[in-house]
Amino acid sequence: MRIGILTCGSEEENNRLAEAAKERGHEAKLLHLLKCSISVCREKPEIFYDGKSIGGEFDVIIPRIDTPQTQYGYTILRQFQSMHVFVSDKARSLELGRDKLRCAQRMLKYNVPFPTTGFAHSKEDFDNIINMAGGVPLIIKLVEGTEGVGVFLADDQKHAINLLKTFKQLDVPLIVQEFIEESAGTDIRAFVVGGKVVAAMQRVSSDDDFRANIALGGKSEVLELTEQEKEISLKAVKAIGINVAGVDLIRSEKGPLVIEINTSPNFGGKWGLEDVSGVDVAGEIIEYAVDAKKKNDEEKKSKRLLKNAA
Repeated sequence: MRIGILTCGSEEENNRLAEAAKERGHEAKLLHLLKCSISVCREKPEIFYDGKSIGGEFDVIIPRIDTPQTQYGYTILRQFQSMHVFVSDKARSLELGRDKLRCAQRMLKYNVPFPTTGFAHSKEDFDNIINMAGGVPLIIKLVEGTEGVGVFLADDQKHAINLLKTFKQLDVPLIVQEFIEESAGTDIRAFVVGGKVVAAMQRVSSDDDFRANIALGGKSEVLELTEQEKEISLKAVKAIGINVAGVDLIRSEKGPLVIEINTSPNFGGKWGLEDVSGVDVAGEIIEYAVDAKKKNDEEKKSKRLLKNAA
């Protein structure tokens, strides 16, 4: 199959996906978002790459859309969808996962456990949402952010209010979230591909940072999830309808809690998931995307046959 990897750059994960595709006999090409342009018209819709039409060039598109070109990436991905090119994950699911507040609301609907979360527009409500989240210390997060960037620990009420007011003045939306003290500096990454957890690891901060992200210097080790943690991870991705994602959990006195769903999860590099688990995560993604494309084609064929027989 001809596979396009829609990306913001040439990160190690993208190259690993291309390698894994070629190892399995497929063609693969990295498509940088900013080199893409589109023509939205009924007569002849098009997607261009470096000025060349590529709308009919690919069988499968695997999105690896990260900041800062998020919205432009979703626009290009939606164009592929509109032109009936199979995508391993749809723009709507990626958008839901990237927006931490909308993601929490979806998890609430699907009864996925997560830390108590608050959001307010008015400064007069800041004290209320802080108290609702259990008071200080508490976590304050940008609604959009990855790799631990834009995540703050407010130690006291004054610090929390100051952060909220500062970002409100900059018109940047924030959420507050209950601080789970017993899990500070430690979390779990469960990597889900096509409705199954293919690998998992525990990440631990290498200093006193309450965040355990590898990008911030954390270390990791392979981990066997409990059946409950696997079930919660699968419910979380189902809540937003995503097929490839990293589900970040913490172990609390109340049980496992989901703290984030990463829609463009890293898995390469030192201390990365492939490194510590030995699992060919890139291969799992490629195999899922190809199998899902074949299944999609078979379903379309069956529908056409039923329609013709009617």
